[in-house]
Amino acid sequence: MEVNTLKSIWFMEGLSSQRDIIMAVIDARQSLDLSFRIIASHRGSRPEVTSVADLSLVEPKGDTERLEFIKSVVAENNVVTIQAGRNCRWMEENRREIEALGVSLTTGATCLDMHSIADDKVRYARYMEQHGLPVVPSIQIDTVDELEKQLALKVAAGELTCIKPVVGIYGIGFWILDPSVSPMAAFNNPDNRRVTPKMYLTAMSQQTNDILPEPMVLMPYLAGRERSVDMVVENGEVIAAVCRRKEGALQSIEQSGVAFELAKTCAQIMQADGLVNVQTRDDANGKPYLLEINMRPSGGVCYSRSCDINLSGIFALRKLGLIDKETAIKMGTDGFKPAVVRSVSSVIALTEQQSAE
Repeated sequence: MEVNTLKSIWFMEGLSSQRDIIMAVIDARQSLDLSFRIIASHRGSRPEVTSVADLSLVEPKGDTERLEFIKSVVAENNVVTIQAGRNCRWMEENRREIEALGVSLTTGATCLDMHSIADDKVRYARYMEQHGLPVVPSIQIDTVDELEKQLALKVAAGELTCIKPVVGIYGIGFWILDPSVSPMAAFNNPDNRRVTPKMYLTAMSQQTNDILPEPMVLMPYLAGRERSVDMVVENGEVIAAVCRRKEGALQSIEQSGVAFELAKTCAQIMQADGLVNVQTRDDANGKPYLLEINMRPSGGVCYSRSCDINLSGIFALRKLGLIDKETAIKMGTDGFKPAVVRSVSSVIALTEQQSAE
């Protein structure tokens, strides 16, 4: 068996930013004239994601074959570090066996309990409250009856609320429950995510007798600015961070402010580890509150490159042992340039062979 002598970093199946992260790491490698190998893998046929790496692999679709697959790839490619993506909990559960192969593993946290807290929006809110951090108050709703009673109280108090699943990503199932909108608002402009409480209750009642299909979290809707803070964190220590202030289609890149510091404190308390993301939202007075922490890279993690801070590159170089912590911290601040960015859509042409896979 021929073994590659170059050190390899392996990005396993991720979410929406896997391709962007790989390209950012390639940029860091080229700019510093370094030599290491980048491996990317995915369970599906996703050449537009994996083909940008030096080695593209297809992962097993199930959990049972994954460990043997990891063992063989590590042995043949001198893998020294693995970045988990979609299967973080499974990877964390098998951390001991994976790291016994001589690799470092990054799952976003260093224990299953922190993954569980981050995944459960109600538990996360309570955990932040216990540590004295401002967090959007959250109420878990398990039945239609509970939802109806809570909404009646909120509407009577003139409080605008929103609802979403206790466990979920991508904002799936998120709705603002707004009594002032038209009953047709959810149909005429679904992207606005607003529906009347009555319409929502009616739909939920028709879907189930009383117990909701999944636990939901009800919280006040804060109309202020939303920020998304992307970070490189090592066992709770923030090495580099960049904040994106969202205003409509535009995002302003920052590296200071109350929300920025709040997000870093959250990551520290959660003992985050790797490329992670914390989201905050301001109230009407401009005070930021924690919304959630994602123990994984965000979809916009590589927007930081527009301000000359390559978070993904810093992460990879640290995991490969090519820079020390002091250098990484310096790379996360030196040369920072505030920027305003807009996300755009594009297409990627596939070869005939790629499209047939």
